[in-house]
Amino acid sequence: PWFHPLATSCHITSVTNPIQAGIELPFAGKAQILGYCAVVELLANYVKKAPGYKAGDLLGASYYTDENNPLWISYQEKELN
Repeated sequence: PWFHPLATSCHITSVTNPIQAGIELPFAGKAQILGYCAVVELLANYVKKAPGYKAGDLLGASYYTDENNPLWISYQEKELN
């Protein structure tokens, strides 16, 4: 198809049906997707083991800012709402 140039090289014939496209996806493509998800999960678990980790702060921003800072509190409340 014209809107997905890699679909023909991946041997996917039904781009409009995502379930059929997932079934037709070669094993290497499925392995890449699962591998990427596994790496993200492993990195998240690695970050959680760091000393001073706070739940929900995967980027470690609480290390660089004061928790009582009004801007930080406003940012955190926006994330929750």
